[in-house]
Amino acid sequence: MIVNSGSLEEDEELDIEKKEKGTDYAKLAKAIGDITSRGIDVSLVNINESDYGFEPDVENNRILYGLKALSNINAETIEKIKCGRPYIGIKDFMVRCPLTKTAMFNLIKAGAFDEIETDLHSRKEIMVYYISKVCEPKKRLTLQNFNGLVQHNLIPKELELQIRVFNFTKYLKMSKKVGKYYVFDDICMKFFEKHIPEILDEVETVNNAFCMLQTKWDNIYQAKMDPVRDWLKDNQESILTELNDMLFMEMWNKYAAGTQSHWEMDSLCFYHGPHELINVDPKKYDLADFNELKSNEVEYYMRRRNAQIPIYKLHRIAGTVIAKDDNHHTVSLLTTTGVVTVKFSREYYSLYKKQVSQIQPDGTKKVLEKSWFKRGTMLMVTGFRRDDQFVGKTYQSTATHQLYKITDIVDDEIKLQHERVTSSGALEEDYDE
Repeated sequence: MIVNSGSLEEDEELDIEKKEKGTDYAKLAKAIGDITSRGIDVSLVNINESDYGFEPDVENNRILYGLKALSNINAETIEKIKCGRPYIGIKDFMVRCPLTKTAMFNLIKAGAFDEIETDLHSRKEIMVYYISKVCEPKKRLTLQNFNGLVQHNLIPKELELQIRVFNFTKYLKMSKKVGKYYVFDDICMKFFEKHIPEILDEVETVNNAFCMLQTKWDNIYQAKMDPVRDWLKDNQESILTELNDMLFMEMWNKYAAGTQSHWEMDSLCFYHGPHELINVDPKKYDLADFNELKSNEVEYYMRRRNAQIPIYKLHRIAGTVIAKDDNHHTVSLLTTTGVVTVKFSREYYSLYKKQVSQIQPDGTKKVLEKSWFKRGTMLMVTGFRRDDQFVGKTYQSTATHQLYKITDIVDDEIKLQHERVTSSGALEEDYDE
C-alpha cells in the first residue's frame, strides 16, 4: 500500500521540492481489497493520526489511510497539517491550519474529522458547516448586489424595467465611454425609444453623434433604480435568506454532490463504506461477477472459408473507474467484488477517453462532457473474460451496446447513457486527470 501510494519518500528526509511520485490507484485498490478480504480494517483518514504513508494502528487493530494517497493533497500540505497537531475539531483546524477549498473538501470527504469532531455528529454535518462558512454568505443587500440577484432570478417581474436599465448601463460603461460622455449608437437610441422615451430630450448632439454626459446618465440611472432600493428595504430579510440558500446549494452541488460512498471514491479512491452499486439488482441488469467467469468462453463457432471463428459468450460487468492506461487502452474498474482491468480497442478507447468541449462566442472553451474514463465515473461494460482482463466486445446480433455510463442510481435502479454528448462545433480533445 505504501509503495502503490507513492509515499516511500517519508522514509527519507522529506524534500517537498522534489517531484512527488503519483499514486497507482489501481494497484492500491487491489491491495486494499486483498487486505480487507482478510478481515483487516483500512480506516478513513484521521486528521490527528494519519501519516504521510499508510501506518498500522495497533491499538485499534487497523491500518490508517495515508495522507499521500488522498486526492489533491501534496507533501507541503501534509507537513502543514502535521505541524499543527493535535486538533480538536474542524473549527479549530480551519483557524490554525487554513487550506484551499479543494484540499478541505477532500479531507472532509475522506472522513478526516469524523473521529475528532464532537460538536458536529456526522460527516454531512461537517460538510454543511464548512460550506456555510466558505460560500461567502451575504450579510446585507444593497444595489451593489443587484447583479447577483438578477443572476439568481430573485428580482420580481414588476422590476423588469430596472433590470433592463441596469444591463443597459453595463453596456454603456463597457463600450460607450468617450471622454466624459457616453456616445449612443442605434442600439442605445432604440432602447430609449422603447423603454424610457422621456429622457430623449436629454440626449445631446456633439460632432453629429448622439451622446450624454456620464454624470447626467448616472443621475438618471440612480433615480430609475430607486424602486429597487425600496424593494430591498421592504424585503431585506427574506431575499437575504433566499440568496444565501442559493449560494450554499451552488457550492454544495459543485463540491459535495453525491452520497457518502461517492465522497470516499472522490477523495480516497476506495469505498470504506458500501460500494455505490451495492444495491443494484444484478439479475435486473444481467451483471456478472468477473471472478466467476471462465476465460475465453466460446458460445459457438462461425465458419468462414476454412477458418473457425469463435463467438465468445458475452457478459456485463459494472464498476467505478479508478485508473486508466492510455498506452494499453485499459481502464481499471472497481466492482462490488474487486478490481477488474477492462481492455478496449484503440479506436473505442480513444472515442470515450476524450473530453468534449465547445468554443464559445467570446473565444472561451466550455466543457460539455468530461472523459468517460475520469476517475470516479461509473460504467457498465459488455464483453468477455480473457485471462485476467475483461475485453469489451459486442457483435451485430448483440442487443446491448459495449459501453454505458451510469449517470445516476435510484434505489436499486441505474440510469444509463450510451452516446457521448455532441453539439454543433464541439471539440474532442485528449484529457488527462
